[in-house]
Amino acid sequence: MFCPQCEAEYREGIYECADCGAALVENPPARDVHPDLELIAVFETADPALLPIAKSVLEAAEIPFYVQGDEALGLLPVGRFATGLTQKGQGMVAIVHVTKDHEERAKEVLTPLESEEQSEEPGES
Repeated sequence: MFCPQCEAEYREGIYECADCGAALVENPPARDVHPDLELIAVFETADPALLPIAKSVLEAAEIPFYVQGDEALGLLPVGRFATGLTQKGQGMVAIVHVTKDHEERAKEVLTPLESEEQSEEPGES
């Protein structure tokens, strides 16, 4: 048995959600799945200190995002790891993705971080 509002699962014989009081249903509520959701890369960094700032900025702007490679950022000194990460300089790169409808706003709020990332590129003075 499942609550159609808060999606809590209950054992047989219970007919009302203890949390919200809704009548339970036999099957879980259908989730709104978007298999063709287009993600756009809006920010890349090899700096493990800059990534949490980017995440915080997006969260503050209420922009949903996905980060590819944050778990490996800074762990491997060189080379490509079999995770689909790209190499930037001598380290791994974390790539922040948003949906197409959030692309413009995400790029706008991340612009100050882009200039910070570029100023730390090796070989620039």
